[in-house]
Amino acid sequence: MGQVGVGLIGCGNMGRSLVTAAAALDFCVVPAVCDAVAESATKLAEELGAEAAADAADLLARDDITAVLVAAPNFTHCELTCQAAQAGKHVFVEKPMALNTADCTRMIETAQANGVKLMVGQVLRYIPSFCAMLDLLRTGDLGEPFAIRTTRISGGWSGQHRAPWRLKKELSGGPLFEVSQHELDFMRCVLGDVQSVGAVMGNFREKEIDYEDLDLLLLDFKQGGKGCLMAGHAAVWGSYDGMILCTKGSIQFNGFGSCEYMIEGREKRQLSAEGYEPGVQREVREFLEAVRDDTAPTIPGEEGRKNVAIAEAAHLAAREQRMVPVAY
Repeated sequence: MGQVGVGLIGCGNMGRSLVTAAAALDFCVVPAVCDAVAESATKLAEELGAEAAADAADLLARDDITAVLVAAPNFTHCELTCQAAQAGKHVFVEKPMALNTADCTRMIETAQANGVKLMVGQVLRYIPSFCAMLDLLRTGDLGEPFAIRTTRISGGWSGQHRAPWRLKKELSGGPLFEVSQHELDFMRCVLGDVQSVGAVMGNFREKEIDYEDLDLLLLDFKQGGKGCLMAGHAAVWGSYDGMILCTKGSIQFNGFGSCEYMIEGREKRQLSAEGYEPGVQREVREFLEAVRDDTAPTIPGEEGRKNVAIAEAAHLAAREQRMVPVAY
């Protein structure tokens, strides 16, 4: 395949980042973008030298578009992905893949039935500091990882992120879908698939939303590892940090940059993330290379479905006050 024509559905901050990364690739062109807010599409189209399509159907009908980037609100992911696949377009869909595993399965099956590729935007595993942690673990210098603790807690939605759909559970899914699909995915990258999950949840501060603002999860991994996650929007003073425990050492990280590790019997050291490709750039490049070269996407739909399955099981665990098996 020669040049790949790329279309964007959803011209918000994430969509802008994705399509900018696509436009920077020498084998890609961006003929058109669209958004439910016409002004957003028109503005981004002008910046890219592209056209603003009237809507998703208009964009998907174009012969000069081979692949689409879906960065629209969470509740639209399933329908837009299926429509794109049925139109013969390869699809990159932002996390969360969907708001339930049934929709994820439908997306996967629709892509397969129409012979197109499907990739999910689980970018955290590609963020340089997180890549560096995974690479360090692969060396074996720290031994085998057996536990991970992650905290990603913030205040409520505000400013440019305070879209009305983010305030409704049926549209956003809540913290485990809208934000912490990233953390669940990274925890799986470290310890493998989750066997069962326990959870407690509640709403303590953010009264404009109709879902929990605090999620506390306990994760039991199939290979024996253990994990815990604090997520949500309940903190006046937010935090993003974590720790990975291994048999011969440990790693501590703070946000997207600072990361330290210690090997038993040695001094603590800073983990460098220099030389890694920016995360969004890498995920978009890998997706579009898979389209160009007709190879398998590096983060296929099955990976996105697993993260949705964990969030789904966590909500059941909180309702029933028990550990719940994760049904992949």
